Amino acid sequence: MATINTDYLDDLVKRFKGFKSPNDTQQLIIILGEKDNRSEDDNRKLVVLMKAERKADQLAKARADARRMIDADKAKARKAEIRRKLIWFSAIEKMTDTNEQANYSLRMLMKEAFDNGFVSDRDKDAVRDDI
Repeated sequence: MATINTDYLDDLVKRFKGFKSPNDTQQLIIILGEKDNRSEDDNRKLVVLMKAERKADQLAKARADARRMIDADKAKARKAEIRRKLIWFSAIEKMTDTNEQANYSLRMLMKEAFDNGFVSDRDKDAVRDDI
């Protein structure tokens, strides 16, 4: 005799009923789950379908976990790159306080970047006073 976890079955039926367009497997789980007098054959089918849904849930969770891990790695790399850029530009700006040639070169590079479209239009107002 096939044993069915009725709590899990009820959760599946409730969840799938809320779907806008459940697939064939989900529709069959709804039908068999709501059936009052299931035969042994119906129970066997339901057990197989429920195992498949449990595996599908595990796969979706594993994919979400992997996506979170990848996104966290990308965010960490982005933050490290931004930090490096801030450190270097801060060091260069500090260097220009004591070195007139470096100050002139930096101002020329900033003006060229501003004039030649390397600064986006939405950021121009924020840096306009620096050139």
